Amino acid sequence: MEYDNAIDTLIAWAQNSENVRAMVMTGSAAAHETHPLSDRDIEIYATDPTPLLADDSWWDQLGEVLVVERLATPGWHPARLVYYIGGKLDLTVIRADALPMTRHERPFTFLVDKDSLSGSLHVAAVRSSLPDEAAFQERLNWGYAAALMCAKAIVRDEPWSNKIRDRDLKASLLTLIEWDHCVRHGLDYDVRFLGSRMRQWMDADVQQALEQCWAHFDVVDSARALRASIALFARLGRRLADGLGFRSFNHDRVHREVEVILATQSGAR
Repeated sequence: MEYDNAIDTLIAWAQNSENVRAMVMTGSAAAHETHPLSDRDIEIYATDPTPLLADDSWWDQLGEVLVVERLATPGWHPARLVYYIGGKLDLTVIRADALPMTRHERPFTFLVDKDSLSGSLHVAAVRSSLPDEAAFQERLNWGYAAALMCAKAIVRDEPWSNKIRDRDLKASLLTLIEWDHCVRHGLDYDVRFLGSRMRQWMDADVQQALEQCWAHFDVVDSARALRASIALFARLGRRLADGLGFRSFNHDRVHREVEVILATQSGAR
C-alpha cells in the first residue's frame, strides 16, 4: 500500500460524498512520528454513518485487502480496521454532529472540512484520572483472581489456560503501572494507550521488572514469571495505596496461597 495515494483517493471519495462532512487524521501520522510499520488512523464524520458501515467499496478500493476487523465498539464509535498488503488503515465512522464536541488529546489533521470546523477545534491537554478506593480495590481483586487461576493452570499443565488468565493479570498490572506513574509524575503525565510507547514513558525500574514477567510454556518458567508478575503487582499496589491514602490490601496472604497451589506440582516449587 502506498499511503499517500490511498489517502488522496479517500479524500477524493469524501469530497464527492454528500454524506461525509469531515475527515480527520489522528495518531502517529498526524504527529509526524511514523514508523515504517505505522498504520494510519482516520476518523470519518458522516451525517448518517449507517450506509458507510454497510458498504465496503469506499475502503476496499484503497489497496489489496488481506483481512478486516469490523468493530461495533459499544459506547464508542464503530470502526473498520483494514489490513492491506503493505499497510493498515484504522477507519472510525462517527456521526457528523459529534465533531464539534470531539476531544483530541494528541495532534490531528483535517483532511476534509466541509463545514469549516477546523478552526474551532484544538488539541486538548492530556489529563489522566486516578481511581477511587472502590475501583482500586476492584482492580487488585481482578488481578489476583487471575493470578490464582494462573497458578492452578500451571499445576495442571494447562499452558493455554495459563496464558489466557495471564493476559488478564497483565491487563490489571498495566492499569497499576499507569496509575502509579500518574501519582508520582502528575495527572498530565502521558501514559499513552495499552502500553504503547512504553519505552518512552515507563520508568526504567518498572521496565526491568517486566522483563521477568513473561514465560514459555513449561511449568518451571511459567511459575517463575507468575511470581515476578505478582511481586511487581504487590509493589505497585502498596505504593499506590500509600500515595492515594487508601487502606492496605493483604498482598502477602494471596502470595502465600499462590505458593500453596504451586507447591502441589514439584516442578513449580
